[in-house]
Amino acid sequence: MNNTRLDKVEAELAIRNVIARYGMAADCGDIDTALDCHTETATYIVSNPRAGRGGEASDLELKGHQAIADMLRSEMHQSLLPDCAHTVGPLLVEVNGNAAKVLGYSRVYYKQKLMRLAINQWEMRYQDGWKIDKRESRLIGEPAAQNLLKNGLQLGVEA
Repeated sequence: MNNTRLDKVEAELAIRNVIARYGMAADCGDIDTALDCHTETATYIVSNPRAGRGGEASDLELKGHQAIADMLRSEMHQSLLPDCAHTVGPLLVEVNGNAAKVLGYSRVYYKQKLMRLAINQWEMRYQDGWKIDKRESRLIGEPAAQNLLKNGLQLGVEA
């Protein structure tokens, strides 16, 4: 992948689309499309995955397609369908060759009510298209969420 200005703009648009596509695929139960948005070895970390459901849980850490598919097929996720919407943005995106970092907010709505509000950091890789290689999602108010924000504010700022 080249690093011309146009290449970077096209990469950023493709990255934004992959992140949005993943959320929409999760919302309609399209596991194949959701998995296609990730590298085979993707890591996915979610703090307190029970947030908004009346309970607390330890961080969820998934590694690889099978673990992500299992999460999407789980009763916890399936119980949200078809009444959920994952939304993202605004996003800061920084492309560097075949890798990119993204920082942004995500929201999960359930029955039209906000269930989860988080800060996310994505690491993207170009492998036959842009793919999510790592995602860390931390609830607003957690010290780790503040760290993601502080450490990512310079993404997308041209030197």
